[in-house]
Amino acid sequence: MLKQFHSSVFCSTKGGRVCRVIVAVFGCMTIHLAVSPVQAEIRTISAQGEYRMGPRDTKDDAVRLATESAKRHALEQVATYLESVTVVNAMDVTKDEIRTYTAGSVMVLDQHTTTMRAGDTMVVHVHLLTQIDTEEAAQAIVALRENEDARSQLAALKRDHERLQRELSAANRAMADAAASDHTMQLTRQRREILHRVQSNAMVSQAWTDWAVVAQSNGARMQADLALVYALLQMARDLYPASPHVAAAEKTMKDRQPPVPPQPPQPGTARARMPRHEIVPSPDSGAVPRTLNEITYRTPAGPFPNGQEQDRKGE
Repeated sequence: MLKQFHSSVFCSTKGGRVCRVIVAVFGCMTIHLAVSPVQAEIRTISAQGEYRMGPRDTKDDAVRLATESAKRHALEQVATYLESVTVVNAMDVTKDEIRTYTAGSVMVLDQHTTTMRAGDTMVVHVHLLTQIDTEEAAQAIVALRENEDARSQLAALKRDHERLQRELSAANRAMADAAASDHTMQLTRQRREILHRVQSNAMVSQAWTDWAVVAQSNGARMQADLALVYALLQMARDLYPASPHVAAAEKTMKDRQPPVPPQPPQPGTARARMPRHEIVPSPDSGAVPRTLNEITYRTPAGPFPNGQEQDRKGE
């Protein structure tokens, strides 16, 4: 049964997960966090984002901006929820740390875009249906807090993200005030570059999260999982070739690469833990859901009507 979790967020939970013990070492103190069947929960959260188009905005940029807004809202509600969960609350982490460490654990189950005319303004809405597993979130927090490289790089990415958000807000204001068409084209290119960097940084953040978890797991699929981490970094470079974060991640991960277990798994005997990393998967591909960091956007099909338009399932 669905119940209201926030004024604009609806959640559902289910328990009964297998008990697992997580051991976190901080300095000289060892903390044992037992995830009981009652504590381990899966919760779905529905979040929306919108962007009100100006006369100089393009459809592509409007969808990207609405998607980024929906991602921020989803992550904020996930952080609010996790603050109240016993297994996370016992770790003594701040809400800011929860946002930073768990974005890579938020799975996107569904994404779609609608457009609606409000008077003379076209409004783009993006809806995300996300899912968070409290046990996986706790494991990610433990792995990242214990990994100094990942922790420091995520902090640097967070600072860069905050700066880019300020630049994006300034670019939106400049677009609204622009008069000459040649100036508008220049501002459009600048704003798209900022969006590329925002999405590139999100994929680097995901790579760090996955790398820290894989380094702790020492499982049979480590080599395959590491290959997916490096694929994420390549996608991040494709979005922003000059990214210093990609270069720093590749260097550190190469220097600190954990030893690969000697026994590889037999083909077809194990399912990959990590999702497929596709920037534009087909809606009918049946791909494993991606994380909040990995999604970008899909351009709505066809011209804007006078009323409302619904896009296909997003990326």
